[in-house]
Amino acid sequence: MIPRHELRRHTSEIELHIQAGTLADLLAEAGKALAEVQLAGADCAQGGPARAIRVSSSDREALLVDWLNELIFLADLDRWVAMEFEIGHAENTEVRARASGVILDWAPSRAKAATMHGLRVKDLPGGLEASVIIDV
Repeated sequence: MIPRHELRRHTSEIELHIQAGTLADLLAEAGKALAEVQLAGADCAQGGPARAIRVSSSDREALLVDWLNELIFLADLDRWVAMEFEIGHAENTEVRARASGVILDWAPSRAKAATMHGLRVKDLPGGLEASVIIDV
């Protein structure tokens, strides 16, 4: 399955709808979808500074939320938005990745937090599908 995502806008939130062949691809695609929200159409060159990111959680649903919240935290803290992802390890409770991104002159945080509300990750033939809501 080719990784892809769709943003569904609500009043004060955005639903990320993601499909991918593996959990690693799902997390990478979720990160790309979040960057799209954070950058709000700004034209930013990819290939900026890279950093290692590691997130652990209780299950794959919580891992998706915690992964996105870590990316939101890094954007708020350093004005760094992750745009490209190399997932070195992903299982239901842990992800280890290297992400490259862009440092911004402005605060990127339209995204406040990924939530558990409406969260789902389900198996499909040939991959996974997930929905997660981002408070904006």
